Amino acid sequence: MAQKKGIRKFTAILLLMAVLIGNIVWSGNGQYVAAPSAAKAETTTDSVLEGIQGVWISFLDYKAAGLYNKTEKKFTANADAYFKKLKKDGINTVYFHVVPCNDAIYPSEYLSWSTYMFKSKPKYDALEILSEKAHKYNMTFHAWINPYRKTMKKIYNPGKASSTNRIVRIVKEIIQNYDVDGIHFDDYFYPSRTKGAQLYNVSVSKRKKVINKMVKKVYSTVKEYDEDLLFGISPAGAVDYAKSIGCDLKTWLSKKGYMDYVIPQIYWSDQYKLKGKVTTLFTDRLNQWVELNKNDTPMYIGLGLYRGGNRDSSDLGWKRKSNNIVTQIKKLKNKGCDGFVFFSSSSLYAKAPQKEVKNYRKYIRNNKWEMTEREL
Repeated sequence: MAQKKGIRKFTAILLLMAVLIGNIVWSGNGQYVAAPSAAKAETTTDSVLEGIQGVWISFLDYKAAGLYNKTEKKFTANADAYFKKLKKDGINTVYFHVVPCNDAIYPSEYLSWSTYMFKSKPKYDALEILSEKAHKYNMTFHAWINPYRKTMKKIYNPGKASSTNRIVRIVKEIIQNYDVDGIHFDDYFYPSRTKGAQLYNVSVSKRKKVINKMVKKVYSTVKEYDEDLLFGISPAGAVDYAKSIGCDLKTWLSKKGYMDYVIPQIYWSDQYKLKGKVTTLFTDRLNQWVELNKNDTPMYIGLGLYRGGNRDSSDLGWKRKSNNIVTQIKKLKNKGCDGFVFFSSSSLYAKAPQKEVKNYRKYIRNNKWEMTEREL
C-alpha cells in the first residue's frame, strides 16, 4: 500500500511540474494529456477540462448493471460493459455504493458481505474489479459509504465515540487496500426530528457538533494517508432539512478541513407546487446553495434524472417537459458550479426518463466544460 501512495505523490509532482511549464492540460476524460497543437485543436475533444459529469451507482442499481450475484468472469465482463456504456454517455466520475447498509461489497474485516450484491460469499473481490474497470475507461472512482446505517430502519448513534471509530476503520480499510480516488458520504446522518424517530430529541446544535467532529476526523484520516485522495459529501438538497439532521453547511462551506467537494441533491423541477403556487424550486435551491458556498468549495449538483417522465402531483415539470435536465445543467454551469451527478445510473437506461436522456445526450455531444482559473 505504501508503494501505491508513493506512486500517487510522485505522479502529482510530475504533473505539477508539467503544468508550470505549460506542457499539458486536463482532459475531459479525467487524464492529463499533452497540450494539442493548433493544427489538432479543432478535432481534439479532450483538450479542455470537462466538469464532473458523474453518476451514483447505488445498491438499487446492482441488478440493472448486471452485477448481482455473478461469477467472477461474468461480473468482470458486465462491469467492463457497464462502465464503457457510461463513458459513452459522457460520465467521467462514478460514486459507487461499496458500503450500503452496514455491509460491504469487498472482503471486510469489520463488515459482512453485502446481500444486495451477493447471495453468498463470493470467491472474488468486486471492489478491486470495479475500480480497475472504471480506471480503464479513465473514470474517477469514489467509494460511497452510508456512514451510520445499521439497518434500513436504524442507525448507529452518531453521538457515541464507537460510531465514529467504526466509520474511520471502514474508511482506512478501503483507502489502504483499494485504488479508489476518494471516499464519499451521502445524505444520511441523524434521522429526521419527527417525534418517535430514533434520536429525534437530540437538538440541531448538538447534531451539528457531533457530525462536524466525525467529518473532520474522516477528512484528516483520508489526507493523512494520501493528500491527493478526495473526501466529499452529498447533503439533502433542502437546506433547512439538511441542517436539521446534522449538516453544518455554514461551517463546511466557509472553513477548510471538512471536505474537498459538496454535491447537494437538488432533485426538483422548476414547476413545483408549493402552498398551491407553482414555484421555480430547482433554481431557488440552486441559488441558495451557491450563496452558501463562501470558501469556493467545488460544488457539483445532484440531479434527479430518475424523476424524468414521471407524473407527480406536486412536481409538475417532470411530466410536462423533457428538457428539465439540460436546462438544469445550463443553469448550474451559469452559476459557476463545477459539474453534476445523476441519481442514479439506472435512470440513463430506464424507460420513463428516455426523453430527458435523449436531450441530454444531444446536449453533451455539442458542449464542453471550460477550464476555470481555480481548476488551473
